[in-house]
Amino acid sequence: MHQPRFAELATLGFTYFAVGVTVSVALVERGVDAGLILGAALLVYSATSELAYVAVSDADGPLLAGVLSGWLVASRFGVLAATLGTRLERSRGERAAAAINSFDPNVALAVMQRDEPAVRRVFWRVTSVMMAGWWVGSIVGLVLGNVLGDTSRLGLDAVVPAALLAIVGGLLRRPDALSAAVVAATVTLVTLPLLPAGVPILLSVSGAVAGLAVARTMDRRSMSDEAAP
Repeated sequence: MHQPRFAELATLGFTYFAVGVTVSVALVERGVDAGLILGAALLVYSATSELAYVAVSDADGPLLAGVLSGWLVASRFGVLAATLGTRLERSRGERAAAAINSFDPNVALAVMQRDEPAVRRVFWRVTSVMMAGWWVGSIVGLVLGNVLGDTSRLGLDAVVPAALLAIVGGLLRRPDALSAAVVAATVTLVTLPLLPAGVPILLSVSGAVAGLAVARTMDRRSMSDEAAP
């Protein structure tokens, strides 16, 4: 199976560096305490969670909605960790360490490998590159936040949306995932002008679950009809 090469690892590291800079600068611009920014970079590990919170705060949404929005976008990491756990049969300590470092790129590349040694090697190699880029970028953004100013001038604001599109792009080829995405987007767009910031995103989860359930029910019925004499 494909194992990431040096150029691919370097690109991934730079991407997370840029994300770290972007998130830290965005928080500095909003007057967030430097200690809190650094603590989030070292402990939270989730740029999307921080940006979700910032988005809700910028729209004057309630604190609870901001916190729940950040938690929501990070909840996928639990699913990723569970997926990876079935491929790691080593010590509980290593599995616990892998669980708190499970993200989209490193898990996706690791589970593609055929045997456990390759899974472990690829996972930790990619993880080290990602986290190095994220931590260094977060510190650079914290130190130079007031100097860099608006990150949109540097094009760094496009990093996170591009990364998210790359992550979900392949999933949208599946009919059930596409149905879930369409329903969730519809719920968000309908409720966006009516509800406080952050709440439409939270409601979109129920829409996604409903769309996924409907798509899978229709798929099962189709399979039953094909199997019927």
